[in-house]
Parts: sequence; structure tokens; C-alpha cells
Amino acid sequence: MPGILTMQPVKGIWTLLAVAINLARFPLWILYYIPPFLRPHPKWSLRQCIQVQIVKNFLWNAALVEMKTPLSLAPQAEKERWEVVQPADKALYVKVAASDPEIRPGAVGGTWYPAKPSVPGKPGIVICHFHGGAYVIGDGRTKDAGFAAKTLIANSDATHVFAPQYRLSSNPGNQFPAALQDAISAYAYLVKKEGIAANRIVLSGDSAGANLALSLTKYLTENGSSIGLDTPLATLLWSPWVSPGRSVTTEAFNSSPNVSTDYITAEFGRWGALTYRPSPRSGLTLEDPYIHFTGNPFRTPVPIYVSTGECEVLFHDDVKLAEEFKAVAGNKVELQIEEYSVHDTILAGPLLGFEKEAQQAAKRAGKWLRTIS
Repeated sequence: MPGILTMQPVKGIWTLLAVAINLARFPLWILYYIPPFLRPHPKWSLRQCIQVQIVKNFLWNAALVEMKTPLSLAPQAEKERWEVVQPADKALYVKVAASDPEIRPGAVGGTWYPAKPSVPGKPGIVICHFHGGAYVIGDGRTKDAGFAAKTLIANSDATHVFAPQYRLSSNPGNQFPAALQDAISAYAYLVKKEGIAANRIVLSGDSAGANLALSLTKYLTENGSSIGLDTPLATLLWSPWVSPGRSVTTEAFNSSPNVSTDYITAEFGRWGALTYRPSPRSGLTLEDPYIHFTGNPFRTPVPIYVSTGECEVLFHDDVKLAEEFKAVAGNKVELQIEEYSVHDTILAGPLLGFEKEAQQAAKRAGKWLRTIS
């Protein structure tokens, strides 16, 4: 049942109080972090310390009030870069994608960067990027994923990025497999409508989006040949949230040695995990191999790149994921540890003061992509 903080007018009052309290804390944070030895990491700048603290407080409060992110299929500021993708043929949604009879494929919005390809089937490498946000916030539009898209294009051989606006589980009736259905729709749109060869498409995702990208990779590996969708060139995983089920309680989060050097909160992860959890009618749980990937590695012809921050709470899960997938015969997996970086700089770099670290991470991934393309 929703807590009292999620109901109006309490929700609005709490939000105003939270803003006022954090404004009052701001000068205190500045004074506290001036001495480098008091900073969460000695390599962080004063700006990074302050911005990490601001985002951490925002996510904590967003989870408490269960902030809603309304999704619209209208173009809005994206204008001609916006695309509404209609559901693909019903035959493309099989097995796990059809596990919940009450969750069906629907229209999916998406943003092209820097613009929609002018000649169908003729762009270079296209990155299909799924935004992060614990499945509860984000929309892939310019204000949300614009930095990630621009950074990926600038530091790789990709000519375009397409960022789908998949359904969020914070909105009623959109738990698993809603996001996976939308990912399948987006991929089918690129291949079948835009005529882009699968071997010119790179799947990519940050945090929860990386969980979704890996889920789609598994789906295409296991079902692609039977539904007429070839596997992509590669999959890029940025700070992947590999085991949402571990976030249902706070124990796993608080046991991480990196709790003090990251901005993600246990409450935010718990909110995302509880809302994303499949309905009992599907017969699935958060431990399903399409959601929980540590301990469930699978064999795939798709090369996988894992980028994780040295300071992030998910660091040890991400390393374990890479090691487990590497151990599967035939898999090609690259693990890159980003020095003194926090969670998901590819998405939130500007909000955190980690723009340079995000660019470095993208540059390393771009170099790796050239070895397989």
C-alpha cells in the first residue's frame, strides 16, 4: 500500500519542506567539503561532492513520495527528432514477452539523435540506448538522455542514437514485461521499418536501462531466429542494475563498501524493484533470468561491454556479472572500471559534475567497438 507521503496534500507539503531543508543545507555542505580529507573520495572536486549530495537527496525524496513521470507520445521539444513506434507483429512477442496476459505491446515514443536518418537503411552504426532511472523515472528525451546520446556519438563510430521512451513501472500496470515489450518494438522498428541491418545496431543502456538492454540481448539470442530478428552487433552496459531483486530490502545495498561514495539510495532502488516486480499472474518473480542476471549468465554471440564506476554501490555486482559471463564458453565480454567514478555518469554526468569521466568512459567503449565492427 502507498505510504502517506505519496498522497496529496501530504506529498506536496513534504516536497516543499524537502526543498527548503536542502537549500538550508547547501552552504553547510560547501563548508564541510572544502577540506579534501572530508570528501567521500580524495580525487573528487568540491563541485562533484556538492552535486552528488544534491542528487542523492533528490532521489531519496523522489522515492519517498513515489514521484510520477507522465509519458506523452506528443513530439514536444524533440519535434522532428521524435518518432512514435507502433507495436510490431504479434508473433514477435513470445514466451517471456507474453508472460502477463494483461500487459500488451503498445505505441512507444523515441528520440533520434542528432536527427532521424535522412535515408532509410543508410546510417552507419546506430545505438539503441535505453535510459536509466530504476524503471521509475526518465523518458529518453533530450533533457533526460541528450548528454548520453551526444557523448556516445562524439566518442564512437556511431552516427545516430535512438532512445526509446519505454513504459515506466512507477505508472500503474507497467511492471515486467512492459519495458521488454517496448524494447522489442523499438528494435523491430529499427530493423524492419528503418531498414537498418542488425549488425549495424548496438544495444546500450545505463543502470535499469542496462538491465533492459541485457534482457533484450537474451531475448534476441534465444528467440531471434524464430521471430525473424537477428542479434545486434554488440551490447554496451553502463553501470548495469543486474539484480533488481536484491534491492527489495536494504541489506544488500547497505552491505556495499561503496555506500558512502555513491548517490544512489536504498529507498530509490527498493521503489524501482517493487514496482517492476512481475505480477503473480505471469508466474514470474524478480529472480527470473530475464531480470536477475548475476548467477544467471547465458551464452550469446553478442559481444558485451560492461562499464562500472570504482565508487558506485553496484560496482561489485557489475564485476561479478562480467566475470560470470566471461566464464561461459563462446562469450566475448569486456569489463572496464572507471576510476573514482560514481554510478551512471553516462546519463547523469552533468548533474554530478562527472562530464569528463563520462566522456572518458564513452571513449573507451568506442575504442572497443572498433575492434568488433
